[in-house]
Amino acid sequence: MLNNTKMKKLTRAGLAISMLFLCSCSASFTYNNLSWLSSFWVDDYVDLNKQQNKQLKKIIETTQHWHRSTQLPAYKQDIQNIKSLFNEGIKPEQLKNQIVFAKKHWRNLLEYAYEPLAEVGLTLTPLQRKELINNIQEQIDEERDEFIEQTLIARKKDRLEEQLEYYEQWLGKLTPEQKTLIKLTNDKHQDSGELWLEYKQKRLNAAKEVLESTTLLQAEFIEQLSTVIKERELYMSPVQLKVNEENLNLYVDLLNTLNTTLSDKQRENVNDRFDELIDTLNDIIEG
Repeated sequence: MLNNTKMKKLTRAGLAISMLFLCSCSASFTYNNLSWLSSFWVDDYVDLNKQQNKQLKKIIETTQHWHRSTQLPAYKQDIQNIKSLFNEGIKPEQLKNQIVFAKKHWRNLLEYAYEPLAEVGLTLTPLQRKELINNIQEQIDEERDEFIEQTLIARKKDRLEEQLEYYEQWLGKLTPEQKTLIKLTNDKHQDSGELWLEYKQKRLNAAKEVLESTTLLQAEFIEQLSTVIKERELYMSPVQLKVNEENLNLYVDLLNTLNTTLSDKQRENVNDRFDELIDTLNDIIEG
């Protein structure tokens, strides 16, 4: 229910993982004001009544307290570990293990928050449920239309521009060799846009089945909606899981190769970015 495309802003309100990569001041402000900001975000998806808003605010506050005290220190350690790998010489398997381990924090958060979120879903009226489903479907349809309008070549080009910009933010000015490495990896990267759309639609269909059911008992409703919220990979096809793994391997290999091409100035830039992320986390943890 809450993790489809149309619900991403609400997810950020409760989780704020992506906020770690903003500037320190912005991240701290956003994270510390999640309960207040969520009232604006949730309005994009479904109109909650006063009691539901109060219930959601309580979930966010409780989750935020747990997240600040347990997960943010873990994120900080992850960044420090990756920084150490970078400075000591990246070994592909170590780096991949660290990336996979870091992703488990998302799973930890869903494990913490899925049941109270499902309980909010239980309180939605039939009209609210229809509104939520329609809004999510509209967003998926818009994404699908945008995807169809672009050719594979255009998507590859856009992704390459984003990749070059991303690495420039971390490294500074790229050398011709580094640009070539990034381009070659981008050429090999498998476009999974259609697979992600299929996943989102499948997950929405599962949520819709639960939300529109008139026969489920309360415990059954919460259990089934909880599955939709926390079991992301359950709705991914074997093909998508394979593509995700292969693209991750490409990313790790690129990082490993780029690391051998860095100048002293670029290494300094990367360490500065790591330190900036760590400072951001410290600011948020201290709150």
